[in-house]
Amino acid sequence: MTSFYLFASLWGIVCTYNLFYPRTSNAKLGIFSFVIGVITGELAIFLLPLQILCTLLFVLAGVVDGFWTGFILVLSLISWCAQLIYIINSSRSALLLRAELDQAGIDPPSLSADKQQAQFWSRVRKPFSIRLANVVCQKGIIYQTIDSQPQALDIYHSKNTIGAHNAEQNHAAPVLMYIHGGGLMEYGGTRVGQGLPLLNELASRGWVCISIDYRLSPKNKWPAHLIDCKTALQWIRDNIEQYGGNPNFVVTAGDSAGGQLSALMALTANQEQFQSNDGDSYTASQDGAVKQDSRVQGAICFYGVMDFCNLYGTSHNQDAAKMWAEQVIDADLTDPANLSKFQSASPLAQAIGHKDPQSIPDCLLVHGDCDSLVALKESQLLAEKIRQVSDKQVICANVPGAQHAYNVFRSVRSELVLPEVVRFAETLHRRYRESNKHVRSAD
Repeated sequence: MTSFYLFASLWGIVCTYNLFYPRTSNAKLGIFSFVIGVITGELAIFLLPLQILCTLLFVLAGVVDGFWTGFILVLSLISWCAQLIYIINSSRSALLLRAELDQAGIDPPSLSADKQQAQFWSRVRKPFSIRLANVVCQKGIIYQTIDSQPQALDIYHSKNTIGAHNAEQNHAAPVLMYIHGGGLMEYGGTRVGQGLPLLNELASRGWVCISIDYRLSPKNKWPAHLIDCKTALQWIRDNIEQYGGNPNFVVTAGDSAGGQLSALMALTANQEQFQSNDGDSYTASQDGAVKQDSRVQGAICFYGVMDFCNLYGTSHNQDAAKMWAEQVIDADLTDPANLSKFQSASPLAQAIGHKDPQSIPDCLLVHGDCDSLVALKESQLLAEKIRQVSDKQVICANVPGAQHAYNVFRSVRSELVLPEVVRFAETLHRRYRESNKHVRSAD
């Protein structure tokens, strides 16, 4: 029992250290640091009392009876204090984002402070309970089949959305298209397990939210991933009205590689190399038309891979770049002749010297400063480069203490950041409606 106590206590101490100093020197350490960090960090309010209780049981059992066991107990006490500080800091993790949104003139939250607080605690105490009572999900709708690979999407909406919208598009529901992460690789991520808090939240507020599949590597090579996102957007344009959504107002969102693709959706509107007009690969509307306008009305990017293959030297390390070069791009990263291939998958490269700044929508970039997989400076540099070529709003804020995928379930941090992201999305829709009113008035 003494050995088990020492091991469990040391493991807890190591996990606490990792919360403040995640490993980024190579990809394997980064993945390990991420997995341990997101679990122990976002569930700290549950794990800290559990650790204290277990240690108390060890003490009562007489396990702590010598120098080393006593020394480990002292280290555990220090570790618990550090975890408490971490929890307190988590409760302040949305302050920077809130300040950035306020400065940008984003509307205040639509819910009252009392209702927000009641909602916050009811959700945080159930971290794995994501679905909201008034939200319906229609799963597995095939939007294309290409190379014998069916790609599906799920549609989230409130129980009152379908059939309740006005015939005028200005009064139809706003649409969110969510793109899952996973490094663009098979088994890295799925549409059914990512983005769920945001999808459910916006759906409960009257949005029609779509979470999509797309082809993944190594079986499929770039730019299949982005082409599929644009094909899904075309499906939305042609079909979303029957679900109560407005085909002319679509905001993309995504996490990690999905954040990369969401940014690319904002930066590559109507670029021919990414457009898909293959009738065999697209489940078209009744008239068989495939619309080619791939502009979106906003982009929300959570900890996106913005410096794909580390072309601009902002990544934590070069390990992922080598893997992506081989399995996603299928080209030699060191050969200058292949540079354009890698640039086509890099939001940073697409932003630099952008040729059509009017096509870039307002963007929100959210990134944790303890992300061991994707460096915060990737998002910061992208925001800087977009601002140089576009006059649209580009809001970039770090989330102090946040690991990669910090928002995969409900936690103190994720539930504080979520309303701020919703503020941004709802403000974009309000501005869209007001703009359309002015256009119709002029007519």
